[in-house]
Amino acid sequence: MKRRVRLWALGRGGLLGRRGLGRVPGALRFACLAAAAAILQGETDASVAPSYDRAPVLVFNEENDLFVNTDRHYTQGLRFAYLHEDGHTPLGMSAVNRWLPTWGFDLKSARSGYGVGQNMYTPANLGAVERVPGDRPYAGWLHIDWILQRNGVTRSRQIPVQESWELEMGVMGAPSLARQAQTWVHEIRGFDLPQGWRNQLRDEPGFRLKFERAYRMDLTAPSRDFGAQLIPWGGGVLGTIEDSLRLGGILRIGLVLPDDHGVRTIDSLSTTSGGRSRSHPRRWGTYGFVGTEGRLVGHSSFLDGNLARSSPNVAKNFITGDVMLGFNFVLHSLELGYTHVFRTPEFKNQTEANQFGSVYVKVRF
Repeated sequence: MKRRVRLWALGRGGLLGRRGLGRVPGALRFACLAAAAAILQGETDASVAPSYDRAPVLVFNEENDLFVNTDRHYTQGLRFAYLHEDGHTPLGMSAVNRWLPTWGFDLKSARSGYGVGQNMYTPANLGAVERVPGDRPYAGWLHIDWILQRNGVTRSRQIPVQESWELEMGVMGAPSLARQAQTWVHEIRGFDLPQGWRNQLRDEPGFRLKFERAYRMDLTAPSRDFGAQLIPWGGGVLGTIEDSLRLGGILRIGLVLPDDHGVRTIDSLSTTSGGRSRSHPRRWGTYGFVGTEGRLVGHSSFLDGNLARSSPNVAKNFITGDVMLGFNFVLHSLELGYTHVFRTPEFKNQTEANQFGSVYVKVRF
């Protein structure tokens, strides 16, 4: 069994050091190649047998750049999601599950779910009344989600697999209520009010279909309480809101690792899964993780502007990526965690990388 894992340096001259953010694209290339190699080769033993009788979960994510004392670009996100118990796929999802192919893995169980969320984007200068040339436009995205998660194992090495399909449908512009939400928060916190929301993207419905396949590979003996796992993933987005390809993964290390495929942020391709198993109950646990995701972006309404109408826009960067650090605590009926995200510049005139924090709560029924 090959267990050699190469960690990128995290010190002064490494990825997160003084000069590190300037080298994030190179680190993303390295991590994405490593993830691709893990997906294609599967050069590891299978994980401890996953459970297929997990109870429902309710997932909450709150994201904001106030964690790093900024207020710009992707500045706020809020999402609630509910996943049914394993094997429960109502409202036509059972037919969708039967129709979808299972290339490269044996399907063991499926579950469906629903979500609702709001994302908010602003320029760096919130005091400007007129459009800020060269900076990203004001934009809001209010959406509802239909979720289908399918779990199984690879046919050769029995590696746990999670395949996720998510359809977001929503609206940009004034109906997204982003202007009201940001103004309300600024009034409560005593911050200066944003002055340029009249320049936001036009009212427009939209959708994006997300797909992700993730693998979970044990790097230590599965029977040990202390463990390490590599979770690579790949997928993409197609729709009027975004077209992109993504490749990434996380390395997590901790005590009594949960039966899931890692924590996700709001903009991820999938929703954080997991849940309490009736046949294999697990006690408390905790872990820390580091990860990365690279993106090849063909279209993003939040940068390119409206599809059907003339609107503010900026020249986007086609290749972007995230570096993530975080921790998670697993209790009997509750999981709590925090993810810190470093995001490379998303458009041509952006001079600094962005950061934001993501707080995560999962209720395990």
